[in-house]
Amino acid sequence: MVRIRMQRFGRTHRPFFRICAIDQRTRRNGVVIESLGWYNPIEPDPSKQVELNAERVQHWLAMGAQPSETVEDMLGRLDLLPAKRRADWEKRRAAAKSRVVAKSSLKRAEAAVAEMGKLAGTAGADLSGPKKKVADAFKAVQAAVAAAKVEAADAAANDAESALASARSMEEDFQTRKKAEEAAAAAAAAAAAPASEPSEG
Repeated sequence: MVRIRMQRFGRTHRPFFRICAIDQRTRRNGVVIESLGWYNPIEPDPSKQVELNAERVQHWLAMGAQPSETVEDMLGRLDLLPAKRRADWEKRRAAAKSRVVAKSSLKRAEAAVAEMGKLAGTAGADLSGPKKKVADAFKAVQAAVAAAKVEAADAAANDAESALASARSMEEDFQTRKKAEEAAAAAAAAAAAPASEPSEG
């Protein structure tokens, strides 16, 4: 099978790539069947970074050549992919973008889990319910990120944050009640203690 892939040339910190049609079994920098163009990532003008022989690229794609992922991205951006392959490429690209967006929800859920761990370690109140909700929401976010479901990941991250807020509220109520009970106990102890008698002089 023929692959359309890049061969690296240039020197250290100044790469230059040739885009070639190569037999799949050939080693990385082996003999090429045909050179189809080049890619220069150092070029500051993006319109001059890629030079391709579009006619020959389309010929090789029609013959069944498989482009590498990087080359396929280039061909997709230059609108050189056949219709079916382009649809698949756009679908993969949209899923990758969704996955990136969903990862921000994962970070929010991770922060909620970490904060819940700290709060549960020092809390006097029983926070097992909210702690379980945060853990379940975190698992839901992980599953949604893996499936690139942005809305589901965001909803699960919101659930984790609301469970954390609920745990904070429970702990604040517990601490308020505890202080009130301590103050009442101190007042009762002060009232029960006999008044000290004045010393005779």
